[in-house]
Amino acid sequence: MEKTLATPDNTRSLSVLCSAAVKTRATGFERRTKRRLSQTKASVCVSGEEDDDEEEEEVKKKVEALKRIIPGGTALGVDALFEETAGYIMSLQCQIKNIKVLTSFLERLDKEDMKFGG
Repeated sequence: MEKTLATPDNTRSLSVLCSAAVKTRATGFERRTKRRLSQTKASVCVSGEEDDDEEEEEVKKKVEALKRIIPGGTALGVDALFEETAGYIMSLQCQIKNIKVLTSFLERLDKEDMKFGG
């Protein structure tokens, strides 16, 4: 993998690469999620109603918490919320990578300034 310094031109290309990666991963995530859901529905066992009610209530609480965390999540259904969550996570990961690149660039500048007595 080729490393480059962060300049206005290649910073822009980093964000384009990240957005393309987000779209590709989101599509794969959607396929895997549908497959898992179909497998889960097929393997559901009948259990006591009390256990189901408790589990359902716990899931609802977690979904509501997730809706508060994800931007625009309160207006989404569960399926769209999970898809948006996956995209949001990937977007945050791209932002972290960009910040790391910029930080390392700035650290190198500071070291060069110290070498030359700046």
